[in-house]
Amino acid sequence: MTLRTKFFALFALLAVIPLVGVGAYGFLRSKRAVEALVATQTAQIVRAAARQLEDRYAQHEANLLLLARNAETQRLVEARRSGDPSAIAAARSAAIAYLDDAWRALGAGYEWIELRDGDERLLHRMGGGAGTAPAAPGAGGSARTAWLTLSESIEEAGDPPSGGTVVAAVIPDALLPYQALESRFGASGYSVVFDRSTGRVLYHPRHAYASRTLAELSGPAGWDVDPSVFEARQGSFTFRETDSTRVAYFRNLDSPPWTVLASGSVDEFGGPFAESRIATLALILVLTAAVWVAYALLARRATRSLASLTDAADRVGAGDLAPDLPPVGRDEVGRLTAAFQLMVTKVRESLEQMEASRQMAAVGAFASQISHEIRNPLASLQLNLQGLQRDVEHGRIPPDLARPVELSLREVHRLDGVVSGVLSLARPRRTDVKPCSLHGVIEDALQVLRAQMGAAGVTVHTSFVAARDTVLGDADQLKSVFLNLLLNAAEAMPHGGDLHVATGLARDRRDRASIRVRVEDDGPGIPAAHREDVFKPFFTTKKGGTGIGLSLAARIVEEHRGALALAEPVHSDHGTAFIIELPAVPEEVAS
Repeated sequence: MTLRTKFFALFALLAVIPLVGVGAYGFLRSKRAVEALVATQTAQIVRAAARQLEDRYAQHEANLLLLARNAETQRLVEARRSGDPSAIAAARSAAIAYLDDAWRALGAGYEWIELRDGDERLLHRMGGGAGTAPAAPGAGGSARTAWLTLSESIEEAGDPPSGGTVVAAVIPDALLPYQALESRFGASGYSVVFDRSTGRVLYHPRHAYASRTLAELSGPAGWDVDPSVFEARQGSFTFRETDSTRVAYFRNLDSPPWTVLASGSVDEFGGPFAESRIATLALILVLTAAVWVAYALLARRATRSLASLTDAADRVGAGDLAPDLPPVGRDEVGRLTAAFQLMVTKVRESLEQMEASRQMAAVGAFASQISHEIRNPLASLQLNLQGLQRDVEHGRIPPDLARPVELSLREVHRLDGVVSGVLSLARPRRTDVKPCSLHGVIEDALQVLRAQMGAAGVTVHTSFVAARDTVLGDADQLKSVFLNLLLNAAEAMPHGGDLHVATGLARDRRDRASIRVRVEDDGPGIPAAHREDVFKPFFTTKKGGTGIGLSLAARIVEEHRGALALAEPVHSDHGTAFIIELPAVPEEVAS
């Protein structure tokens, strides 16, 4: 994939997809807002109609309870149970008078009411019989396609008790709250009531639907919804009717087992949301322009930085390890630039280390090959010079030859030291690694040089504040490092001075603890021109020095996974300071 393709993909990801999402979200939000409005209003209609219907049903239950609990009805049932004709006649006469008055007061809401004894035998009937033909459709378009039968037991004391039952056929029109059902939301809104026990439509504003079943009303020719949607206690659903999208809200009643439903048209109320769509479109256009400007600026910046970075990579490939890099920023290109800069630095350091290692390997190979050739003559010269020195001491050789013999013997020792140092740098050493106290190692080195420093007027100041001083390493090799540093410091102060040795704990970015040792003198210091060369083999500013000590010390510290570096002095404005950092052994390991 080309860079241009990636940028276009990035633009699609950051601009096109979000903008399409905003547009789709605005459209769906507008549509759902209308649906929510219709659902809320139809829910209010359903709740009002359901509350009135439940109140009316409760009133009919109260009427039946009144008929079942009055004294005349209970005496009639008791007389029927006794079987005494005269008692039955008297009780019937008294009950009929009461029941006829009750029928005149309550009968408008019933098709008929029957009193039955405990054996379901008819005691008295008010109104039409069970075979009465259905009446014509009533107000609002309902039809008496079925009666709603209610019953209430007649509690009658006796031994054993044998009560009866009051059974009533309630006219649906007496229960339906037409005023609430005829209220609607919008010009095309309407309400429906159907009986779940029979599946018949009890109320519909269109007479053609009043005699249909629920399956016909909700089927493919009607709402085209799954009848299982009505299994919930209440809820809403969306359906299509003719060319309009409608939202319906329903509620299932327990008594009677009817469902009240109200619906409204979504399309009828979509117009007021046109302003919202225009605002959304304007927002999309503004957002598109802003994203385009931002994309152009970012693409230009990224391309320019990438071009500079590519040029720098070409220069590095050609061998230039110090190329000009673009400014390091906080974006991905900036991070890439920083990583590239770090990589170039690491490569340069690695090449320098490889060159140093190659030189040391060559020196080591050369030293190994000629060590015998040099040391054998040196040994012979040393023996002969020592013999001459003894002859001078015994007077067998003129005394004026004593000084040349002494100087020759000293140079032989120096040459032997140089060969030994070169071999030490080139050959790997066996390290006896084990936990050791760094403070103890420093104290041992100071003890060895204490007399020499005292004679030279050097005052040693120690400050061992590191709470932990255990490191993994070879104590003898570490002691040689500190001996070298301390001896160099003492030699830098031939007329006396102060030598500071301090320890402390330090932590790296990964929170790993290390022990930091600072060795500082107040001598003349190291010239700025020589500071980068002090650790190079054979580099020395001391008369008669070999240039092996510091390079060997640095290598020993590196083999102990530490670092030896030149630092700025803190106790004076001159002098020399070295810092050694060695990894601290964890407390649980040290203990």
